[in-house]
Amino acid sequence: MIKLKWFPFLLIGVSISLISCEVANDAENDNLNSETEEYEELSIEIIIESNATYATDLEVNVNSRKDPQSIIEPTIEVPYSEKFIISTDTMFPITSTNVKASVGEDGDEISCKIVYDDTVVATHSSKGKFATVLCENKFIDNILSFKVGHLGTRLQNPASLHD
Repeated sequence: MIKLKWFPFLLIGVSISLISCEVANDAENDNLNSETEEYEELSIEIIIESNATYATDLEVNVNSRKDPQSIIEPTIEVPYSEKFIISTDTMFPITSTNVKASVGEDGDEISCKIVYDDTVVATHSSKGKFATVLCENKFIDNILSFKVGHLGTRLQNPASLHD
Protein backbone atom coordinates (compact mmCIF):
# COMPACT_ATOMS: atom_id res chain seq x y z
CA MET A 1 0.00 0.00 0.00
CA ILE A 2 1.42 3.39 -1.03
CA LYS A 3 1.34 6.19 1.52
CA LEU A 4 0.21 9.52 0.16
CA LYS A 5 2.14 12.00 2.31
CA TRP A 6 1.55 14.87 -0.07
CA PHE A 7 -2.13 14.19 -0.69
CA PRO A 8 -3.47 16.54 2.06
CA PHE A 9 -1.25 19.37 0.78
CA LEU A 10 -2.37 18.73 -2.78
CA LEU A 11 -6.00 18.75 -1.68
CA ILE A 12 -5.52 22.06 0.18
CA GLY A 13 -3.76 23.62 -2.84
CA VAL A 14 -6.54 22.60 -5.23
CA SER A 15 -9.18 23.92 -2.82
CA ILE A 16 -7.43 27.30 -2.52
CA SER A 17 -7.14 27.54 -6.31
CA LEU A 18 -10.84 26.82 -6.80
CA ILE A 19 -11.84 29.36 -4.16
CA SER A 20 -9.63 32.07 -5.69
CA CYS A 21 -11.11 31.37 -9.16
CA GLU A 22 -14.63 31.76 -7.73
CA VAL A 23 -13.68 35.07 -6.04
CA ALA A 24 -12.17 36.36 -9.30
CA ASN A 25 -15.28 35.29 -11.22
CA ASP A 26 -17.55 37.09 -8.72
CA ALA A 27 -15.43 40.26 -9.00
CA GLU A 28 -15.64 40.13 -12.81
CA ASN A 29 -19.43 39.69 -12.67
CA ASP A 30 -19.69 42.65 -10.28
CA ASN A 31 -17.71 44.80 -12.77
CA LEU A 32 -19.97 43.71 -15.64
CA ASN A 33 -23.10 44.44 -13.60
CA SER A 34 -21.87 47.90 -12.61
CA GLU A 35 -21.01 48.72 -16.25
CA THR A 36 -24.45 47.49 -17.37
CA GLU A 37 -26.19 49.58 -14.72
CA GLU A 38 -24.11 52.60 -15.69
CA TYR A 39 -25.55 52.68 -19.22
CA GLU A 40 -29.22 51.87 -18.57
CA GLU A 41 -30.37 55.31 -19.77
CA LEU A 42 -29.41 57.71 -22.50
CA SER A 43 -30.17 61.38 -21.99
CA ILE A 44 -31.05 63.27 -25.17
CA GLU A 45 -31.33 67.04 -25.08
CA ILE A 46 -32.69 69.21 -27.88
CA ILE A 47 -31.66 72.88 -27.87
CA ILE A 48 -33.05 75.62 -30.15
CA GLU A 49 -31.53 79.12 -30.04
CA SER A 50 -32.33 82.23 -32.07
CA ASN A 51 -32.01 86.00 -32.11
CA ALA A 52 -35.83 86.03 -32.44
CA THR A 53 -38.15 85.82 -29.44
CA TYR A 54 -39.80 82.70 -30.81
CA ALA A 55 -39.39 79.90 -33.35
CA THR A 56 -42.06 78.25 -35.49
CA ASP A 57 -42.87 74.83 -36.91
CA LEU A 58 -40.94 72.82 -34.30
CA GLU A 59 -40.75 69.10 -35.05
CA VAL A 60 -38.73 66.74 -32.85
CA ASN A 61 -38.57 62.97 -33.39
CA VAL A 62 -36.64 60.68 -31.08
CA ASN A 63 -36.87 57.28 -32.75
CA SER A 64 -36.07 54.73 -30.07
CA ARG A 65 -36.93 51.04 -30.19
CA LYS A 66 -38.86 50.91 -26.92
CA ASP A 67 -40.33 54.38 -26.56
CA PRO A 68 -40.36 56.62 -29.65
CA GLN A 69 -41.17 60.21 -28.73
CA SER A 70 -42.06 63.31 -30.73
CA ILE A 71 -43.01 66.93 -30.24
CA ILE A 72 -44.82 69.13 -32.76
CA GLU A 73 -45.41 72.76 -31.79
CA PRO A 74 -46.52 75.64 -34.05
CA THR A 75 -44.53 78.16 -31.95
CA ILE A 76 -42.04 77.99 -29.06
CA GLU A 77 -40.21 80.57 -27.00
CA VAL A 78 -36.46 80.59 -27.52
CA PRO A 79 -34.06 79.63 -26.20
CA TYR A 80 -35.80 76.26 -26.03
CA SER A 81 -34.57 73.05 -24.43
CA GLU A 82 -36.22 69.67 -24.02
CA LYS A 83 -34.80 66.47 -22.49
CA PHE A 84 -35.72 62.90 -23.32
CA ILE A 85 -34.61 59.81 -21.39
CA ILE A 86 -34.23 56.64 -23.46
CA SER A 87 -33.78 53.17 -21.99
CA THR A 88 -30.66 51.42 -23.30
CA ASP A 89 -31.55 47.91 -22.19
CA THR A 90 -32.05 46.79 -25.80
CA MET A 91 -29.50 46.37 -28.56
CA PHE A 92 -29.28 49.57 -30.63
CA PRO A 93 -31.83 51.43 -28.49
CA ILE A 94 -32.09 54.49 -30.75
CA THR A 95 -32.23 54.66 -34.54
CA SER A 96 -32.33 58.42 -35.11
CA THR A 97 -33.12 61.82 -33.70
CA ASN A 98 -34.16 64.76 -35.85
CA VAL A 99 -35.15 68.34 -35.12
CA LYS A 100 -36.61 70.99 -37.43
CA ALA A 101 -37.53 74.59 -36.59
CA SER A 102 -37.90 77.95 -38.36
CA VAL A 103 -36.95 81.42 -37.19
CA GLY A 104 -39.68 83.75 -35.92
CA GLU A 105 -40.62 86.89 -37.90
CA ASP A 106 -38.70 89.14 -35.49
CA GLY A 107 -35.32 87.46 -36.13
CA ASP A 108 -33.03 86.19 -38.85
CA GLU A 109 -30.83 83.53 -37.15
CA ILE A 110 -31.67 80.15 -35.67
CA SER A 111 -29.68 77.11 -34.56
CA CYS A 112 -30.37 73.64 -33.24
CA LYS A 113 -28.29 71.16 -31.28
CA ILE A 114 -28.74 67.49 -30.32
CA VAL A 115 -26.85 66.35 -27.23
CA TYR A 116 -26.47 62.71 -26.10
CA ASP A 117 -25.23 62.29 -22.51
CA ASP A 118 -23.46 65.69 -22.55
CA THR A 119 -21.88 65.00 -25.97
CA VAL A 120 -22.98 67.19 -28.89
CA VAL A 121 -23.82 64.86 -31.78
CA ALA A 122 -25.47 67.24 -34.26
CA THR A 123 -25.67 71.00 -34.85
CA HIS A 124 -27.00 73.26 -37.57
CA SER A 125 -27.50 76.99 -37.91
CA SER A 126 -29.18 79.12 -40.54
CA LYS A 127 -29.51 82.84 -41.33
CA GLY A 128 -32.11 84.79 -43.26
CA LYS A 129 -35.68 85.98 -43.07
CA PHE A 130 -37.09 82.47 -43.58
CA ALA A 131 -34.21 80.53 -41.95
CA THR A 132 -34.92 76.91 -41.08
CA VAL A 133 -32.66 74.45 -39.27
CA LEU A 134 -32.55 70.68 -39.44
CA CYS A 135 -30.44 68.65 -37.02
CA GLU A 136 -30.24 64.92 -37.54
CA ASN A 137 -28.36 62.06 -35.95
CA LYS A 138 -28.85 58.63 -37.54
CA PHE A 139 -28.23 55.08 -36.36
CA ILE A 140 -24.57 54.80 -37.38
CA ASP A 141 -23.85 58.25 -35.97
CA ASN A 142 -25.41 57.12 -32.68
CA ILE A 143 -23.06 54.16 -32.44
CA LEU A 144 -20.00 56.24 -33.25
CA SER A 145 -20.88 59.11 -30.91
CA PHE A 146 -21.87 56.75 -28.08
CA LYS A 147 -18.68 54.71 -28.32
CA VAL A 148 -16.44 57.76 -28.78
CA GLY A 149 -18.12 59.56 -25.90
CA HIS A 150 -17.71 56.67 -23.49
CA LEU A 151 -14.23 55.83 -24.76
CA GLY A 152 -13.25 59.47 -24.25
CA THR A 153 -14.44 59.24 -20.65
CA ARG A 154 -12.41 56.09 -20.16
CA LEU A 155 -9.34 57.68 -21.75
CA GLN A 156 -9.52 60.51 -19.22
CA ASN A 157 -9.04 57.82 -16.57
CA PRO A 158 -6.44 55.39 -18.06
CA ALA A 159 -6.76 53.01 -15.11
CA SER A 160 -10.29 52.19 -16.28
CA LEU A 161 -8.94 50.75 -19.55
CA HIS A 162 -7.62 47.75 -17.62
CA ASP A 163 -11.03 46.92 -16.11
